[in-house]
Amino acid sequence: MYHIVLDAMGGDNAPEINIEGAMLAVEAYPIKVTLCGVETELKEALKAYPDSPHDKIDIHNATEVVGMAESPTMSFRKKKDSSIQVGLRLVKEGKADAFVSAGNTGAVMTTALFGLGRLDGVERPVLASVFPSSKKHFVLMDVGSSVDCKPSHLVQFAIMGNLFSNAILGVETPRVGLYNIGEEPDKGNQLTQATYKLLKGSDMNFIGNVEGKDLTTGKADVVVCDGFVGNSLLKFGEGISKMFTKFFKEEAKTSLLSLIGLMFLKPAFKRFKKKYDYDTYGGAHLLGVNGICIVAHGSAGPVAIKNAIKTAFRGLESNMVSVIGDAISSSDLIEEEK
Repeated sequence: MYHIVLDAMGGDNAPEINIEGAMLAVEAYPIKVTLCGVETELKEALKAYPDSPHDKIDIHNATEVVGMAESPTMSFRKKKDSSIQVGLRLVKEGKADAFVSAGNTGAVMTTALFGLGRLDGVERPVLASVFPSSKKHFVLMDVGSSVDCKPSHLVQFAIMGNLFSNAILGVETPRVGLYNIGEEPDKGNQLTQATYKLLKGSDMNFIGNVEGKDLTTGKADVVVCDGFVGNSLLKFGEGISKMFTKFFKEEAKTSLLSLIGLMFLKPAFKRFKKKYDYDTYGGAHLLGVNGICIVAHGSAGPVAIKNAIKTAFRGLESNMVSVIGDAISSSDLIEEEK
């Protein structure tokens, strides 16, 4: 049985939402979850679950909490007993198998990088996030961990994304695309042009450049870009989702006919939400560090927390850390770029 640590104090609605998500996870998967956080608060919150599976849920005390807006480097230096640092320390010491947090993303990444360390040969860890398309899911990387990248970084992102897509999403031969402003090899800036040449010479199923319009059609299983571009795409997608939700809520108030029409469409809206809702995908996998680390959205609900834990569980099942380490160490593409 795998042992997963959940940062119970992380996120906008901690700890109640995290505890509820943990309860859902231990019911669904053969795992044990340790709630890492302020013990007194967690014990009080657990009173809402008198019949909770105490053999699969326990508490590990951490006296400090990192705020969502705090500086990652400052919190790393000054809050040694935060739920983030304590939780990742349990993984580092072999007392737990994976870590999940909906807390301060920068603090989680900083602590994971310095606490767990990078895998041999990995130049930059990468945040890999799963997105829906009209056909099936694809993984976008990076979504915010590295904003200034070299071609060698993007090549490693592609290697890690290729393995992730195969092991976690079940794609036998993932189609790897390089996010760019045009399909032609000579399009883009110096970074994308140099990366294109390296990926073209790899043994991956590289399909060339993909544009923004290709993301929703399922043209690629893995889409590679730097963190500046990837995070911008992520935030734009979140904004579009909120815009549509707001529009239909307001439209329902305009007339009785609109309300009736939307009521008839309610089943379709539910199916749409189930397929495209962020909660379905849980969190982003921080690949390239020496351990399983999942970063969930700060506003994640119980289902998203459950699915973030599920992502950690599947990463453990597929032996993701070792698989990535072996692939990076055996790649000769990085040496060619240097």
